[in-house]
Amino acid sequence: MSSTASATVVGAATAPRPVFDERPPGERYYRHPGDVVRLVVWGVATIVVALLVELAEGTNAGIREDLGEAAALIPRAVRELTLAAAQVAALLVPVVVAVFLVVQRRWRRAIVLVLTATVGAGAFILIDRALGLGGPAPHALDGDSWLISTRFPSPGYLAGAAAVTMVGKPWLARAWRRGADRALAGLLVAMLIAGTSGLGELLLAVTTGSLMGAAVLIVAGSPNRRPSPQSVAAGLRRCGLEVTELTLERAVGGRSQLYRATLGDGATTFVKVYGRDSRDADLLYRGYRTAILRDPDDDLIAAPLTRGVEHQGLLLLLARRGGVRCPDLRALTSLADGSMVLAMEDVRGRPLDTLDPEELSPEILDATWREVRALHAAGLAHRALRAANILVTEDGPTVIDLGTAEAPAEPRRKAIDRAELLVSLAEVVGAGRATAAAADVLEPGELATAAPYLQPLALSAATRKKASKSLLKELRDAVAAVTGHEPEPLERLVRVRPRTLVMIATLTGAFYFLLPQLANVDDSVRALRSANWGWLAGAIVMSAFTYVGAAIGLVGGVAERVPFLPTVNAQLASSFVNRVTPANVGGMALNVRYLQKAGVPPAEAVTGIGLNVVAGAIVHIVLLFVFFAWAGQGGAGFSLPSSSKLLVVIAVVLAVLGMVIATRQGRRVLRTHVLGGLKRSFASIGSLARSPRRLLALFGGSVAVTLAYVVALACASNAFDGGVSFAQVGAVYLGASILAAAAPTPGGLGAMEAALIAGFTAIGMDGGTAVAVVLSYRLATYWLPILPGWISFQLLERRNYI
Repeated sequence: MSSTASATVVGAATAPRPVFDERPPGERYYRHPGDVVRLVVWGVATIVVALLVELAEGTNAGIREDLGEAAALIPRAVRELTLAAAQVAALLVPVVVAVFLVVQRRWRRAIVLVLTATVGAGAFILIDRALGLGGPAPHALDGDSWLISTRFPSPGYLAGAAAVTMVGKPWLARAWRRGADRALAGLLVAMLIAGTSGLGELLLAVTTGSLMGAAVLIVAGSPNRRPSPQSVAAGLRRCGLEVTELTLERAVGGRSQLYRATLGDGATTFVKVYGRDSRDADLLYRGYRTAILRDPDDDLIAAPLTRGVEHQGLLLLLARRGGVRCPDLRALTSLADGSMVLAMEDVRGRPLDTLDPEELSPEILDATWREVRALHAAGLAHRALRAANILVTEDGPTVIDLGTAEAPAEPRRKAIDRAELLVSLAEVVGAGRATAAAADVLEPGELATAAPYLQPLALSAATRKKASKSLLKELRDAVAAVTGHEPEPLERLVRVRPRTLVMIATLTGAFYFLLPQLANVDDSVRALRSANWGWLAGAIVMSAFTYVGAAIGLVGGVAERVPFLPTVNAQLASSFVNRVTPANVGGMALNVRYLQKAGVPPAEAVTGIGLNVVAGAIVHIVLLFVFFAWAGQGGAGFSLPSSSKLLVVIAVVLAVLGMVIATRQGRRVLRTHVLGGLKRSFASIGSLARSPRRLLALFGGSVAVTLAYVVALACASNAFDGGVSFAQVGAVYLGASILAAAAPTPGGLGAMEAALIAGFTAIGMDGGTAVAVVLSYRLATYWLPILPGWISFQLLERRNYI
């Protein structure tokens, strides 16, 4: 709606009833959002069917046998006749289509269809060979049918036909599209009755072919399905608007087409045209938000196009009635192809985000926030309230683009509106000016509600691209300063974090590894019955000693004196907290809190926890080399890598480091996070060198913790007569700990068990015994401390230690 937008005239007032262009605006072929939706849907369907066919192999074979027996009940003549009819259609239809395309000189379309059939059939053949799909069903027709071999048409042909059907639909009318789908379904049924393939293979052929067809449409493009200017003008005339000229402002992808219409009296009106692609793009966006966000306030299935455009018109009327300066509704109508046309007042102005900071005076900023307050007072939320959707006109700021607005709006949606506009304005005038202008108009409580949503996921994509983390933090601090409210924690918006996906993948991998081991459950049960319970008691004692060692290390990390017994309780409580948080994050936070309550300055408390982490890593690496070398002397298969292998590893590490240093972002990460952290850590350790007592406590505590876990695992091994040495147990534990540390599960749950069992079985321990050893060890060190840890947590809270 900006007056600076480029325009292309597609019709002119050369007669009282001008003739407009009958061709749709824009390029002839482009990538439709609906094709992306179909690609996603058929991709998911292909993966699901492939997994069912591969993982449920026995079930799939049973279904093939049942269907084969059911088909055998049909008289053979009927089955052969059905297959013959399908064969005739499979031979004639491609010939008829090819002749038609050649006669019509549709060379591009013919080439695309041939390539599509090849890609669809080839993709299924590759999947067939990769999965080793089953052959014909029992009682299948064999030999030759009335025409040719019963092996025709094959599942590969069916996949190619599905791909061609998907690509050809955009050029077909609705009746022909339905006919093509029914023909494809009939071909599948005929092949199923003939028994030449199982149901799983046929379904996989259809889904694979449809997936490839959708991919070809995205690569090659689909025909332009936008309504023509002539149909738009005719629709406006039905509403009483005599259009003499239509000027195209925008026709990009699946977004709505924008026109500026000149009427018979010389006035202009702004026109939005929404087609089927607009709904498809909206559906794709809503589906993405529903999958990613916890509470997106979007319906997974978008509202019908007619209802959505009517909703926008209603909101324009409600906003005008509430005193909001926004375009006035002029007309709303539908077209013959189902598209919707929305005509409104032609507002001329410049978007806020295109103005220079000097042009945005305090008066304009205050007037902008007054319009926002009026919008919310009317019970509406804009839901895309960025600076680009506010025009600065001669009469003042005007709110536009209410297509995604909501009425009645919840307080949460209004708070997100304020956050969106605050960030968008801050990108132009800075955080200070934007916050001050909002504080001049809004109540402190209203402005404070925006703080939890000053985060990327709460913002629209256009605003999020420009908003840096430093700007968002600066805005949160500025809001807290001008409102006097304590900064509220950020609202959790993500439904699925990448860490959660990694956790699921880790647990799944651990499960598939442990499953074969648990198949030896009888051996594990026998091992448990013959266990030496004295050694298991020793494992529990050593598990308890780890908390004493952790307390010694924590005391050594700080200069202030802290009480020892409460510190041991804090370590036990932190183990309880770590059971519900990955990567020991909760335990470290509890220890920082404990040290602060004990009188340690906050900065020193954080440094002390960091020193413990660094000391633990150093001790772990040193002991890893010691135990591997020790175990290798016994000929157990443990040995340090050869010098040549070490050189290869060093070369790879240096190459990766060189690629990281070659990028600006990599250098920034290394300088800020890696080198800075190492410098601070070694500086802190250097200061500890002046206090041998603290240095001994810090590293001695870490050594005690690690060795106590090794001894606990050795006790569990001796309890079941595992037949491995102490050096081997230490090497297995230290190696498994590194692998489990990469898993984002609390305490390496799942990954630790899998790594320990793999290590023990690799050095010759019986599988059933290895499972019993590891489960007993984890019971002593992971599960049993939960209840004492919870009690310690409660005691620390009650006695005001945390």
